[in-house]
Amino acid sequence: MPTVTIPRVVAPQDAAETLRRQLGDRYTVDSHAAGTHNVMRVKHGGLAFANVRVTRDGEATTFRVHGGGFIIGRIANELGIARTVATAIKDAYPPPSGG
Repeated sequence: MPTVTIPRVVAPQDAAETLRRQLGDRYTVDSHAAGTHNVMRVKHGGLAFANVRVTRDGEATTFRVHGGGFIIGRIANELGIARTVATAIKDAYPPPSGG
């Protein structure tokens, strides 16, 4: 399960829009609230999908990315789309440069 922490507050809707731009039209990003967490589902085709839990920790935002599916499909999605989504998040929110 890839986890990405961004050292600033990112609103869930902004995160969903940013992921849509980063990943392009071949991916679908749906966002909704689930209890105290915000969840995004990123799909790429019928069987490739990842769930992203977005939580705020003070002045940081943490994205926990899980590949979706059952057993073998989940393993493939952890190694494939979950890593792709985590990389897109990291690329969209680079750390501030020291100066």
